[in-house]
Amino acid sequence: MKKHSGFNRRDFIKVSVMASGGLLVACGGSSSGGTTANSNIAPSDNTPASPSEEYQLSEFMRIGTDNRITVLVGAAEIGQGALTAIPMIVAEELDADWSLVSAELSPVATRFNNPYFQNLLQFTVASSAIRGYFDTQRSVGATIRQMFLSAAAERWEVSASSLRTEASYVIDDIGGRSASYGELASAAAEQNVPANPALKDPASYRIIGTSRERTDASAKTDGSFKYGMDVDIPGMLTALIARPPRFNGQALNIDDNAALAVSGVRGVHRIPGGVAVVADDFWSAEKGRKALQVSWNELLAGRTDSAKQRAEYSFKLNLPGVPIRSDGSTLLAQTLSSETLSADYYFPFMAHAAMEPLNVVVDYDGSSAEIWTGTQSASLDKIFAGVVLGLLPNQINFHMMPSGGGFGRRGNPLADFVRDACFVAKSLQQPVKVIWTREDDMKGGYYRPAASVRVSASLNKANKITAWTHRAVTQDVTASLYAENALDALHDMKLPPLAELTDFETGMPYKIDNVSMDVHLTVLPNMPALWMRSVNKFSDVYAQETFIDELALRVAQNPYAFRRSLLSEKPRHRAVLDAVAQAANWGQSASGVSQGIAVMGHWNSFVAQVVEVSVSANRELTIHRVVSAVDCGTAINPDLVIAQVESAVIFALSSVLFGEIILDDGVVQQSNFDDYPVLRMHQTPSIETVIVNSGNTVGGVGEIGVPCVGPALANAIFGAIGERIRELPLSNSNFILA
Repeated sequence: MKKHSGFNRRDFIKVSVMASGGLLVACGGSSSGGTTANSNIAPSDNTPASPSEEYQLSEFMRIGTDNRITVLVGAAEIGQGALTAIPMIVAEELDADWSLVSAELSPVATRFNNPYFQNLLQFTVASSAIRGYFDTQRSVGATIRQMFLSAAAERWEVSASSLRTEASYVIDDIGGRSASYGELASAAAEQNVPANPALKDPASYRIIGTSRERTDASAKTDGSFKYGMDVDIPGMLTALIARPPRFNGQALNIDDNAALAVSGVRGVHRIPGGVAVVADDFWSAEKGRKALQVSWNELLAGRTDSAKQRAEYSFKLNLPGVPIRSDGSTLLAQTLSSETLSADYYFPFMAHAAMEPLNVVVDYDGSSAEIWTGTQSASLDKIFAGVVLGLLPNQINFHMMPSGGGFGRRGNPLADFVRDACFVAKSLQQPVKVIWTREDDMKGGYYRPAASVRVSASLNKANKITAWTHRAVTQDVTASLYAENALDALHDMKLPPLAELTDFETGMPYKIDNVSMDVHLTVLPNMPALWMRSVNKFSDVYAQETFIDELALRVAQNPYAFRRSLLSEKPRHRAVLDAVAQAANWGQSASGVSQGIAVMGHWNSFVAQVVEVSVSANRELTIHRVVSAVDCGTAINPDLVIAQVESAVIFALSSVLFGEIILDDGVVQQSNFDDYPVLRMHQTPSIETVIVNSGNTVGGVGEIGVPCVGPALANAIFGAIGERIRELPLSNSNFILA
């Protein structure tokens, strides 16, 4: 089996030299990208070696004698643009010629771990790619830039402070000369590594803050871009797994005669997750799986039933849960209020439904393995692969591949799809690609957990909100996985207060003196739940923002003005709220068109959204426009931010309109896009996005555009027909989507 050797060097900064000319730098994270040229360069006093050579001298950055730079990116590329945005950070501080910068996904190794997770994991969830790698990658670029300056100063016998850098050149304006980074690579390698290199003033940025073309745009356009599904190695077989109809069922009896009789089928193997049918190609494996006869032991299988689960959740809304926030004296404020209003909401299980189905290629020979897959949790996947295959980390070469969507499904800390593939490979000991069909994942995957939410608010005689309560009921597995606020605090090396130890705290921003929040963490045996894009903000913010609208109308105030009055101590919330109201011409929609609005902050970012709809007499719903205003602190690449928000709008509308996984006695009823639809092109509204540049620390944008779409849509529907939407999906409310 051919192995692709990984790196094995020191962690923070190391510089080495090989042969005649390249420099590569390592610094705890990732870097690099590529597109536009910069032409205002002084002529060089040296001609690079010809033909050009590229030298890989350490882990994170390769610089060739032709001045081309390649930086390895530790974050997963799941469509969000990590292969562009992270390289832009490095190129900015390095003063690199962006047209000569390219990016690659890194190997899976500790030196590429995400600083957001305390450098413990190579993990891309919780909108953490930019938030995690930003500071480290700035330091990478600044450090190497300073080393090039020192090398040039030594060569020309001048002070480094008299030199400047531009577009991958060191320039001596006084002496009228310049040298490229490629020319200086060897000499730079001999320089001392600066401990605290000066970082740029953001006012002088040339790359950060500009909309550069994605580094993967050309390859995606001409079809040469490779996803995990595209991996094909010599001698590779294809496997599909027959899975039990109920979660955690086990194969009892297997009749594989008909399956083995299918042309192209090579074998049938029992694994913990089911029964694998291995064949020369996908269609042979699929035909063989259909012919396979399996009886299942379901004594310990999951029996979750959607109707019973919903009834249980509704009952628990009447009982106190685990307190997660307590401000003031809510009970006293309720007692003294003029009236208290409340509302209950329900949200079903939902599937991630990423466009690229799960797939893993494993080449295992008994003593080592090579693995290719699109993943958000590379470190944990590699660990589980080692456990299954009985290998040490240095015996596994794990390739992160770009993914056609992730939404959290490819960030499973239990590495389910990688484990299954490794079990198959262990039985075969020859290259195999294990594919989950869309039906496999829809019926046997992991899901956004169902949730019930009850909110209440008390008003005094002056129509002021004096108390607010929020109670959520959802699956217990999410409690241990949703600790985003704790991670934020750890990242800042601060101990979080108890109220922030789980992400169930909704971040409710409004100025209300008495607030009480609690949660029930239910147990649903053998029901796999996992984080999904925007996690519990999807349900909590929906309840919060639709109920705020109800209160605004109760006190006869405009929903926008009402929110604004309650955000006097939240300037970033208020800024995006004002921006979206202005961009959407709030209150001035066309005749027959109703507007709804919502606002929130999380992932160190803030968003407000307006949705415009019309509803006909026969309940035909037309979504005309979605306008978003986003403050993500510093937008590395504004075009990528806009693309992520547009993506989030489509994702959110699909979930709100159609998203529902129904279980009947433990069996998932949905299977593919025919009964679990996503928004179609002709149903898609006009989408407009405004970026509010606050200049604050970088925030996440992968999820921020999702939670407010649903409540803004529901609020607009109420404006159109006076009907409150308290449960999802909307398809259950007899709307016809135009």
